[in-house]
Amino acid sequence: MSTSQSLRHQLADELRGLIRSGELAPGEKLPSEPELAHDRAVSRSSMRAAITMLEEEGFVRRRHGSGTYVTYRPALANDLSRNFGVSSLIASTGVEPGTAEETAELVAAPAFVADALDVPAGTAVSALRRVRTADGRRVVDTIDWCREDHLGPEELRAIGDGSLYSALAAHGLVVHHGVATINPDNADAETARRLDVARGALLLTIDQTDMTAEGIPVLVSREHHLADAFAFTVVRHGPGDASEVQR
Repeated sequence: MSTSQSLRHQLADELRGLIRSGELAPGEKLPSEPELAHDRAVSRSSMRAAITMLEEEGFVRRRHGSGTYVTYRPALANDLSRNFGVSSLIASTGVEPGTAEETAELVAAPAFVADALDVPAGTAVSALRRVRTADGRRVVDTIDWCREDHLGPEELRAIGDGSLYSALAAHGLVVHHGVATINPDNADAETARRLDVARGALLLTIDQTDMTAEGIPVLVSREHHLADAFAFTVVRHGPGDASEVQR
């Protein structure tokens, strides 16, 4: 890591700490970049880079012609090109992950779950539903389905705040990749209650099927994310050479 990168991260860590401690309150306008840079005896470019990092993380918002303001709810960065559990995602942002309203039971597989797991429609499958929290705030309502012979309801109940990926790996079912789709959605009555939001609140719903390296489907997930709690990013490759661009 270069000196400039290290300084940028140090400055971002300092400002992030001031925001989390409440010294910089939600809605408060930050001092100007020149002021912040002067007070810390650093270059304006380093300070600008640090503030850009905080903006990408959702801690601050720039308002054109007005300044930079502390947000009320830092967004949790969710890189869709990476496949990892919700708890790991939340913990990676520096907040405390938690679980509420957990249930695990055998259910008849909905048609889309049966199709994804390659079992007959209506087959009994294990289902785990959990509300995931970030520093106590309810941010994701998840439902996960898997074959009963892979993980039974009792095993699902024992997971608690833990990872389904780890539980599957313990049975020799290592998730190699997942295929996900994301759609805007509105909270129905039950999802709204579980996430403590108004019915009809905007959600981002991710449906995903996870598979082993051999292509065996082992997990189907539906995650209802609060739209204002997460900032989603996707790495987009290309275009490549001129011949590819013209296609």
